[in-house]
Amino acid sequence: MGIQKMKKSYTLLISIVLITIFSFLAISILETKALRSSNLSNQYLYIQGKNHLDFFKSYIKTIDLEDISNLEIKDDFFDIYAKIEKKDSIFVIDIFVKAKDYDISLYEQVTKN
Repeated sequence: MGIQKMKKSYTLLISIVLITIFSFLAISILETKALRSSNLSNQYLYIQGKNHLDFFKSYIKTIDLEDISNLEIKDDFFDIYAKIEKKDSIFVIDIFVKAKDYDISLYEQVTKN
């Protein structure tokens, strides 16, 4: 009878160890997938923000800025705006693009004659 109980005890111990090891592996895999998903989302938002910034920069270069001090584009996911300051005959334009729900923000300063 003593050997039967020892076999059951070892079987139970091995089962607990295996379950623990597989649980840690599963948690590690899920954390890696969540991090990868978050990185892809941030990368996508950065690319979108960069596209908005490039478009806004090219748009600003085509318009007359004489009586404009602020300019904004309405968007559901990004805050896109520019602050325009005239120094002598040159316009200094600070362009800001920031995601509303994520920690993604871009800034660029351009000049226009």
